[in-house]
Amino acid sequence: MVKLMTVLFFVFSAIFARGSSAVRLDYSLSDKKAIEKIAEDKSAFTDKNTKEFKIYLNSAISNNRFSSRNTEIVVSNVFSALKFAHEKDKLNDTSTNLFENALKISKAEKRSDLTIWVSLNYAFYFYTYRRYEKCFPLFMYCIAALDENNDEQIIQISETYKKIAYFLTTTNDHDKAEEFLKKALQYAKPETNDVAGILNNLGFCSLEKKNYAEAEYYFKKALSTAQKTADHVRYAKALGSLADLELKRQNYDKAIDLLQKDISISKKHESDQNTMFALNLLSNVYFEKGDIKNAERYLDEAKKYATSKSHFRSFEYQINETILKIAKMKGDDQQELIARRRLEKLKDSLMDFDAKETVLRVGWESQKKQLQLKLAKDKAELEKESYLKISAITVACILLILMVFIIRSYRHKMRSKKGEYDKKVLTLMIDKIKSESKLNNTHKTLQSYQTYLSEKNKQIEELEKEMQKVKNSSFSELEERSGDLQKLLESHLMTDENWKNFRNAFIQKYPTHYKELTNQFPDLTDSNLRIIILTKLNMNNTEISRLLGVTIDAVKKAKHRLRKKYENDHESLFEQI
Repeated sequence: MVKLMTVLFFVFSAIFARGSSAVRLDYSLSDKKAIEKIAEDKSAFTDKNTKEFKIYLNSAISNNRFSSRNTEIVVSNVFSALKFAHEKDKLNDTSTNLFENALKISKAEKRSDLTIWVSLNYAFYFYTYRRYEKCFPLFMYCIAALDENNDEQIIQISETYKKIAYFLTTTNDHDKAEEFLKKALQYAKPETNDVAGILNNLGFCSLEKKNYAEAEYYFKKALSTAQKTADHVRYAKALGSLADLELKRQNYDKAIDLLQKDISISKKHESDQNTMFALNLLSNVYFEKGDIKNAERYLDEAKKYATSKSHFRSFEYQINETILKIAKMKGDDQQELIARRRLEKLKDSLMDFDAKETVLRVGWESQKKQLQLKLAKDKAELEKESYLKISAITVACILLILMVFIIRSYRHKMRSKKGEYDKKVLTLMIDKIKSESKLNNTHKTLQSYQTYLSEKNKQIEELEKEMQKVKNSSFSELEERSGDLQKLLESHLMTDENWKNFRNAFIQKYPTHYKELTNQFPDLTDSNLRIIILTKLNMNNTEISRLLGVTIDAVKKAKHRLRKKYENDHESLFEQI
């Protein structure tokens, strides 16, 4: 009964757990490891040409044994799209089509891990080339999907949180960006380029929140990490970040010194974007310092970089804003007019691309979408909680009904078994009574006792067999509780009164034998006489053990001691009649 209830408890617990917590199986740990292994080989993306990269990628995919052919296609498409984007350094139809195809396949496969990974890379592709409105829904999907999946399922988990955080800083959601950056830092490999980048962006978030001490801590830590990993461009960026901090503290000379180092390193390693950032910031430092000549000098140099690539247009817009401020300060009407016209032209061309207004609009949309996601999540949690309560009550009711049914069935079964058990005991007891009655109704001769003892032996043997059956059946509980069979077995044993009557009958039948026995062996005990007389009447060890209620070994040992004690006369001692 207890075992049955325990089994039922675990069965319903398992059902309940499954209903309240859906286990997601739509991911592959082996695929995740294989993708991350390919992604770690950054030199393949930067040093190999397109043809060499294709050979490398095909070889890497075939060696890693992905879970399906469609997974291989998704992986190939994403890495190829990233390579094409790196080669062209701009948005291109080839990369876009490859990403779209990969996204379509991953969704059809219902693989949440692949869909998140593809969406994240596709989103960051748009983000890199300042197509904020295109990357926005993809990033929002990733943010929502991360809440629905365990971190261990996510491919390139640190990279995922880091890239989403970069997008959130663009939308001015610095608190959320900081939260994601800290998660990225948690999963990033220590002392790597990724760590330096994450630390630098944590510093940026602190800087925007005017927490200068914390910003300085992160920037210096990023500087130290980049130096240890020999990441020269990241080191230059960290110098630029510290310069931005010094500008806000109005430490202009310190900021200028840091930016000069940043520009020198960035130019040396051909990082155009970082060089442009540093030149523009250096121009702002000189402007704040009141050195208009140097401000214009570095502004012109920054402008050359800004006009070199289409996705740098937003920086050209910022540069022209500074040009306009300088023109107003100098009272240069012609320069002011040129700057205003250029700003209007850039504003129109960038309205749906990457202008400041677009970024702010996306930021507002991001906040709104996140609020909607939060409300939807809260609603889902409430619905889930309500569902769990209803499920718990339902399961509890089912369990209660089952328990009542099982208890009633158990009681009915036990009553039925009790009746059957009592019947068995009664039948065996009647046999015993009949045998004793037969003995009592006859002259108590040795012959009648022999017949009685023979019947008793059979009854004991049957009882022992019955008790063994009961022990291995459902009747065992009844026997443990009442012990009726055991009591009946014990009642069959030869009592002192039965022994005296049996001995008298033996003496009457064989007086000479008994006299010789007691005269020849005067020190025999009563227990010795019982075994000797029963042996003389041709009873074997098993029959004797049953009648006396001892083990067969005990009978054997008793005989052995007697033989050893009376070794010269043991034949006459156990001679059968």
